[in-house]
Amino acid sequence: MVPSESLRHDHNPRMHQGGKLSFRSRVQDPDEDPGDRLVLGGKNPPALRELVPADFREVEIEIGPGKGAFVLAATEAKPDTFLLGIEAAQGYASLAAARLHLSGRRNGLFLVDNGKLYLQDRVEDGELAAVHVYFPDPWPKRRHAGRRFFTPDVLPVLARALRDSGYCYVATDNAGYAGQVARVMGSATDFARDEEEEARVLALGAGHAFSPTNFERKYIEQGRVIRRYAFRRLPR
Repeated sequence: MVPSESLRHDHNPRMHQGGKLSFRSRVQDPDEDPGDRLVLGGKNPPALRELVPADFREVEIEIGPGKGAFVLAATEAKPDTFLLGIEAAQGYASLAAARLHLSGRRNGLFLVDNGKLYLQDRVEDGELAAVHVYFPDPWPKRRHAGRRFFTPDVLPVLARALRDSGYCYVATDNAGYAGQVARVMGSATDFARDEEEEARVLALGAGHAFSPTNFERKYIEQGRVIRRYAFRRLPR
């Protein structure tokens, strides 16, 4: 898939106001070819319906896939589901896309864009079966708290994009942010936490929900507590 615009030199108002993403800036574009598995969204990214082949009825999005471990596992575990990973850091997205291209699987893509904004203005009502958000940046400084993904303004965005009984899956190692996720999602009349679903998808193994991610592997090795949630979109 041909990138729609280069993001290297032009200011892109869609990208996060903290979009330097210094903790990811050390990852440059890989030598491997991302082929047509990478889309540079630019200032006018394509709508989801333009990216998903017509023969896929199940569509899921991961926000912030990083190096793409979950999307890579999910495209293998769920061949009838199309996975779109939306990553703000172009170097990470390119690396992940190269790995997907090398696998030969066609049921996934990586897009460089602002994940929350893409859900808001490029996804149709009820178009998604699931949204995955794993180890989102906690933005620990008080003045940056508004940059978090799970703020009250995300509730109508998720509620509109997810179909009835679709899921928002979340994992974090940050206790403070976990509390915020629980408060924000728990206050929503459109969602309910589903602990049975949390156990079910964990038992299914890699690529269904929560696992694997590079952060998860690192944090498990460090002995950190990982909190996982599944929030079900209630019927309209």
